[in-house]
Amino acid sequence: MNKILSISLWSLTIIGIIVLLSFVNKTRQQQTFKAPIVKIDYETENRFVDEADVLKDVLNANDTGILYLDSFNVTDLERKLSKNSSIKEVQVFKTVDGNLNIEVKQRRPIVRIFSKNESYYIDENGNLMLTTSKYTSRLLVVSGEINEPFINRYKFSYASLEDSLKAKTRLDDIYKMAKFIDESEFWKAQIEQIYVNKVYDFELVTKVGNHKIVFGGVDNLESKFEKLMFFYKKGLSKTGWNEYSELNLKYKNQVVCTKRYN
Repeated sequence: MNKILSISLWSLTIIGIIVLLSFVNKTRQQQTFKAPIVKIDYETENRFVDEADVLKDVLNANDTGILYLDSFNVTDLERKLSKNSSIKEVQVFKTVDGNLNIEVKQRRPIVRIFSKNESYYIDENGNLMLTTSKYTSRLLVVSGEINEPFINRYKFSYASLEDSLKAKTRLDDIYKMAKFIDESEFWKAQIEQIYVNKVYDFELVTKVGNHKIVFGGVDNLESKFEKLMFFYKKGLSKTGWNEYSELNLKYKNQVVCTKRYN
C-alpha cells in the first residue's frame, strides 16, 4: 500500500512539474517588450556602429508596436550581426524579466587603405573593415600601388593565413608595419602616411621633419626602425629636421641621406 502511495505521489509531482513548465513556457512565449536593449562598447573614440545599425539587423519592417520575446532566435541574431565588418564580438540574450539584450564590441582599426578603386580599414588583428559615412577614424593612411579588393580578403585575418600565403599579398606587409607603428607611441605620433611606390617600396611620410623616408619592404622591420631612431637622435638632432629631403633605410647598417639644396 505504501509503495502504491509513493508511486502515486511521485506521479502527481511529475505531472505537476510538467504542467508548471508548460505554463512557464507558454508565459514566456507570450512575453512582450517594447524594444531590444542595445549596449555598444565605446571604450575607444570609434563610432562605427550605433544603435540604429544594430536594430536594422534585428527588427523587420513589420516589427512595430508589441514584440514577442519568443519570436527572436538568439543564435540567428548573433550570426547575422557578426556579418557586420565593424563588429568584433556580439552577444544576444533574453532575460527572465522579458528583455532582449544585445551587447556589441567594435573592431579597432589601425590603418586605412586607399587602393585603386576603394577604401577600407585593417583592424588590430588583421581583419578588413568597410568604411562608413557615419564616422571616419583618424589614423595611419596607406595609398599608392595597391590593388587588392576588399571582397578578396575580408573573410580572412592576417593571423588566419598560412605563412606561404602571407608573402603573396601586400596587405599583410602593410598590416605588419601598421601593427608595429600602432604599438609604439613615438612612431604612432610621427608616421602619418605610407606610400607604396611603383617598385613596391614603402615610403613613410612623417608629421615632424620635411623629408621622405624610403623604407623598402618589411624585411628587418624592427632593425630599420631602430636604425632610423638612432639617426634621429644622433644625426638630425645636430643637423636639424629639415636638412635632408630623403632618408633611405634599404641599405644594411646605414642611412643614406639626400641633402636638401633649396
